[in-house]
Amino acid sequence: MEYLITYGLALFVILIVLAILVAVVLPSLKAPEACQFTQPGFTCNQKPHTLVADSGNNIRVLLQLDNTQGKSVVVKGLLCTVAPAGNVRKTDVDLFASEKPMAAGESVTIGGPNADITAEIECQNEDGTIVKLAANSNFRGSLGVLYRFSEDQPDAPDRLAVATLTGSVQAE
Repeated sequence: MEYLITYGLALFVILIVLAILVAVVLPSLKAPEACQFTQPGFTCNQKPHTLVADSGNNIRVLLQLDNTQGKSVVVKGLLCTVAPAGNVRKTDVDLFASEKPMAAGESVTIGGPNADITAEIECQNEDGTIVKLAANSNFRGSLGVLYRFSEDQPDAPDRLAVATLTGSVQAE
């Protein structure tokens, strides 16, 4: 009986210590700030992106998009979604009011009042509703860029580049 009580008490103390560590350490862990395209042509990791929650906890993304295609492109729209990169489709991408031409090697800032593209890129769930997360929450999703090359024929199909997007949500 003494053997069972001693080892039972030791296991109980170990469980209490683990519970305290989980309660203290897990909330302080932040998602890594990453924006990585699955194919070459664009980058978004030269300047850190920002995931922002407004007063209603709606999430939007602010970022810098770099054209590394080696030739001029016309960006037609962007999509921020919680869907995995493989589930992003061209038809899901929100089109800009006016297309944004980008020369080879050019960078543009997206979102915010002083950005090159001032359109707010709200992050969406797979069903099309807006993602709601509180500040300091972790976000993991995808960023879709709908574009075409400047020299493409006008009736040529649009192209889609997809990036994996992770980070911690900040308050507005």
